[in-house]
Amino acid sequence: MAEQRWVFVVRALDRPGTLTATAAVFSNRGVSLESILASGIAPTTLENGRLILIFRATEAKQALLQRTLERLSIIFQVDAYTYDDDRLRAIAVAKLSSAAAIAPTADYSVETIATTAAGRIVMLTGAPAVIETAISHLREQDSLQDVVVSYITV
Repeated sequence: MAEQRWVFVVRALDRPGTLTATAAVFSNRGVSLESILASGIAPTTLENGRLILIFRATEAKQALLQRTLERLSIIFQVDAYTYDDDRLRAIAVAKLSSAAAIAPTADYSVETIATTAAGRIVMLTGAPAVIETAISHLREQDSLQDVVVSYITV
C-alpha cells in the first residue's frame, strides 16, 4: 500500500505529558510527524486541549495509529483526514519581504495583517495543497521570511 499524507485532529487533556505520550505512539511505530500544533482552547479546563498532527502512512498504519491513540486515557477523540479532504483548511501566517507579490485567487484568500517598512505579514487560507503551493512559490521568489501553518476542519 502506498503512503499518503494524513491529518489527525485530536481532542485531549491539556496537561504535561500529553504531547509526549502522543508522539511516542508514532515514534514506537516508526512514523515521523511532519508537523505538530498543540493548543488549549479554554484556559480554565484541562479537557480542552487540541493536537493537530500531520504525518505520512499507509491506510492500515493510519488506522493502527488512530486506534492506539484512542486507547490512551488522555485522549478523548481522534478525527482522521486525508490531506486532500474537502473539510480540511490550511491557515498560514507568513512574513513576506516588501517585494513579495501575492494576491487572492479563486482557490485561496489573502489578508494583510500588518505592514512595515521591511515587508508585510499576511494570512493565507485555503485547501492545504493550494496553500502549500502558494508558500513554495513565495520561497522560490525569495519573498518568504517566515511562515507558520495550521489546519482546521470546516
